[in-house]
This record gives sequence, C-alpha cells and structure tokens, in this order.
Amino acid sequence: MSRKPKSRNPGGLFNLVLIAVVCFGLTTTFASAKNVLLITIDSCRADRFGTYGHEGRNTPVIDAWAKTGTLFENAYSTSAWTAPGLVSILTGLYPPAHGVNNRDHSGFDAVPTLPEILKQRGYRVPNLNFFSFAAYYTKLGLPPVARQYFGEQPGEELINWLEENARADSSAPFFVWYHNTMVHQPYNPPAEELPAPLDELQKRPAIRAVMNGAIVPVGSTRFEEGDEKVLNQLYQLEISRVDRFFRKVLELLEKRGLLNDTLIVLTADHGEELLDHGFVGHASTSLQAKLYEEIVRIPLIVSWPGRVPAGRRVKEMVSQIDVLPTLLNLLGIEPPALLHGRDLLGPQPPRPLFFESVISGNQTTKEHEGIWLRAIRQGDHKFISSEELYDLKSDPAEQINLAEQKPELTARLRSALKQWLRETLADRPSPDPTEVLLPLSTQACPSVFTPENGTTLDYDLHTGAILLDWT
Repeated sequence: MSRKPKSRNPGGLFNLVLIAVVCFGLTTTFASAKNVLLITIDSCRADRFGTYGHEGRNTPVIDAWAKTGTLFENAYSTSAWTAPGLVSILTGLYPPAHGVNNRDHSGFDAVPTLPEILKQRGYRVPNLNFFSFAAYYTKLGLPPVARQYFGEQPGEELINWLEENARADSSAPFFVWYHNTMVHQPYNPPAEELPAPLDELQKRPAIRAVMNGAIVPVGSTRFEEGDEKVLNQLYQLEISRVDRFFRKVLELLEKRGLLNDTLIVLTADHGEELLDHGFVGHASTSLQAKLYEEIVRIPLIVSWPGRVPAGRRVKEMVSQIDVLPTLLNLLGIEPPALLHGRDLLGPQPPRPLFFESVISGNQTTKEHEGIWLRAIRQGDHKFISSEELYDLKSDPAEQINLAEQKPELTARLRSALKQWLRETLADRPSPDPTEVLLPLSTQACPSVFTPENGTTLDYDLHTGAILLDWT
C-alpha cells in the first residue's frame, strides 16, 4: 500500500471511423487544461465494452474514443456497492480510511476531496448528481444540486449544464463529476430495443423482477432456462444507452472547442453480476455482497490529447484509489500527503489490491452493519474472507476454490488482508466513522430514486412488495 504520492509525472461529431486518426495527430503542445470531466457509470462491467473485448460492437463511441487516451485493462473498484467506490475515486483512499463504508456513514471532515481541491484552485464545481444529498456524499465539498439543469431524460442535466457553461472563453475552468445511473437496475432499455415484446418478457418472473425493481434480493426470484441470454441482452442495451449519451457529450465538447483541452476520465463505481455466480446485481441490489471479478473489475480510461499517451493499454492492476493522484499530477497540483493510490502515468511496481463490502451495501440493516466481506488480489491469486482462494490465471471465472488445497498461500493472504485492515483503519482521522452520521434534523424530506417519476408501480411477483429505492 502506497501511503505517499509518487513524484509528479505531468505529462458535426467527428466521423467515428476517423476519431482515432484525428486525435492521434494532436501532438502539439496545449495550454494548461481548462476543464476536467469525470464520468462514473453505476454498476458497469469492464468486459461489456468492445475496447475491453466484448464482441457485440455496440459501444462504438467509447471504443473509438478510448484510442485517444490510455486504457487500463485491469482496473478495480474498492467495494461491491456505490458509495465506498465513488468516495475512493474522489479521495484516493480505501474505504476504511475515508469512512464511507457502511450505511449512512458520511466520512471525515479532515479528508481532502477532489471537488474541494479543485474548487480551492478556482475551478467551477457544479453538482449534477441528484443523489448527493445522501449522507455518504455530504462531505465531498459539493454545492447544492443544480436542479435547474435536470430534464425528463437521464443525462440531460450534464448536457444542459455543458450547453450553458462550457465555453472556451470562460475565465474559470470547470471540474464536473457526473455519475451516470443508466446501467443500474432496473434494466429497462427503450421498448423499441427490447429483445422480445414487453408482455412476453414480463411473463418471465426473474426477468420481470430485474426490469421492474432496483432491488432484487437473493432468494426472491429464480432464473429459468433462457433467462441468462435475455438478462445479458437487457444489460448490454443499457450499456449502449451510455455509449449514445457519451457521444452527445463528445459532440458538445467539440462544438464548444473544448474537446482537446479537457481531461476526461471514464470509469465506474463497481461492476455487476449477471448470473456469473448464481444471481444478479451487487451488494445493494441483491442484499448479498460478493467480491468476484464481475463485481470489482471496472473500466478506466483517461484521455487528454497531448498530455496522456494515446493508444496505450496498461495491463498492470490499478484501482479507483489511483484516480485522484493521477488527475492532480496531470494538472500540476500537489496531491494530499496521505494517499493509498498512486499516479497511473508513473512507474507501476507490483502491489496487492484490497476490497471490502458490508453485507448488503446501501440496504444494510442495523443488525447487519458488522457483517463484512473483504478480499485481497495479489498477482494471479485472490483470497476472499469467506475462505475462498482462486487462481485467476487458470480459473478466471473463479469457480474452483483452492483454499483447502493451498493452505499456506491461503494463510499468507489472509494475514496480509488483516494487516491491510489494521493499517488502513490507523489512517482514519478521528472520530470513529460510526459517530459521523448525518443528523436526522439535517436530512431532506424522503426522496424516491427509483422508479422514476411517471413510472407505473407494480408489486413483486414473489414477495408481494413494491420495491423502491429511496431515502
């Protein structure tokens, strides 16, 4: 674990067929970046983009844009649910240190965040994330949500803000962090794109559950023959929606003359299980945390023509905690003194990565707050605290548990995981994060995240419940 930052190492829509050629040719020196755009995609697996090996060819925009920058082939989340991963991106710290790692924890005042650091240096920092009033995000240094930019369709808030505020002649640069939730359950792509008529899909109990509910607990439904194909089709259609949204963003930046002067990062909070290990979703949606590759492996692409190497693909394991030091080093800003991450454009000596999740993520009850799943990835091996050991070189799908066959390696990784937890907890500011909860008196009135306004509600076929995602 690296605790101090490494030395700095700064380094109409264009035809999609030509995008790589156009941007590869930009070798001249640019002025200092005026803008930073950080897009995080909720519940997004890396292996569903063509540039990461998916054969569907339904992410042409992101695939082409990735060639203008550096792609990290083995990037990882720190957790199995949203809040810890997002805060790790914005702090460069593992969850036990930043404190946002259990339900309603808001972390520590003393932890520097990317929005705060850039705001102090004159950046405009809008808040376009509707969920950011939740306790997890109250100490990131974000202003109130800019509700005037929100429209009827997902993603309109970012497009509308850029339309009004992204101008080459602006006296102040912007830092925009936008969390895209199109891929999160329920998987509900446009009706005209569905793999079968809607009424036919709704006859499948498990498919109906994932299309109608943001939460589908383990045991609440059972997938039947043929469901896996449909499930993957629905998920992939949601990934394609993100690709079309990203096209609009690139079009607008080019229209404003800002595309070449904007540092863009595309990544995710965590991945998503699609029956890889028997069910669907992640900790907050299935109410059962898992730390397999489909949950923790995420996309990470960084592009800034002339400053970030174009067409580079990095095979070494990297983490969300590396995003903050990398961005600050690119911008010529001294990173905070305490970091767990490192500059991704600098040397990459081998290191282990660590993961943790409270058992049900955002849905964890008071009784279950102490139930944790943690893991370490070192080289080709991953040890999970549920006494699972996998060799990811010979068993990338994590189907063969080697814990009993390799007791010495299991013991060594178990010990390293415990040592990491002790050291990371020691990095926390005081007080203990369990005491840093958003007071009830400061919370807004209850707000419903899912379903969206105008959606018809129906009860869950198995539980008889109406499933909402609300605070």
